[in-house]
Amino acid sequence: MAGSVTDWVEAHVDDQSGYKVVGRTAEDFLIIDDGKGNTGTVAVIGAKPMVEAGDVAPVLAMATKPDFIINVPSSSIWTGDAIALAQGVPAGFGTFGELGKALRQGDLTGYRNKEFAFFEDAIGQHSNVRQVSRLYESVFVAHRKRGGDLTIALIDAYNLSAEDLRNARKMVGAFDIALKMSSYGKVTDAARNAADSMGAEAMMFGDLMRRLAK
Repeated sequence: MAGSVTDWVEAHVDDQSGYKVVGRTAEDFLIIDDGKGNTGTVAVIGAKPMVEAGDVAPVLAMATKPDFIINVPSSSIWTGDAIALAQGVPAGFGTFGELGKALRQGDLTGYRNKEFAFFEDAIGQHSNVRQVSRLYESVFVAHRKRGGDLTIALIDAYNLSAEDLRNARKMVGAFDIALKMSSYGKVTDAARNAADSMGAEAMMFGDLMRRLAK
């Protein structure tokens, strides 16, 4: 499987991307030239429906450590344990599309999805939060100084619906707060009712900052 997904990624690097594959390491990692004279190594794995620590550990045990890890398919969800392993190397992680973003930023090993990073940093900097941990790529746990821990699921939706909440619950399990990522649109009444039926709350970012203080 690893060979086939690595081949797939190599085949989909086109001339318009601004970067190119110039070879492979002995570990079958792709060697990427970013078009600016810099090269990096990229490991490709094929875990689904979730990327777990056991999927990432084998490529991190190689003699050459990858600078970036891609999982195919992009719809798979990264677990917090897998993310922690990658970042501990350090290695960036993400989708095929995010590899391009990391190369344009000039930072493969330190790459973070900017939307998730915004929320992770904002939650962690709240005056009532002592630590943030990660259950999944889009699910954070705010360990508060006063009050219990809050599990926060980030949901990318214009108008947050009851169906969005049910889908999130199916993918990542129980959470305390469903956070609408976009500042545009709204949280529908149906979403609030669905959250209430799950013993959770649905809210916007400003509401979350106030909720963390309680």
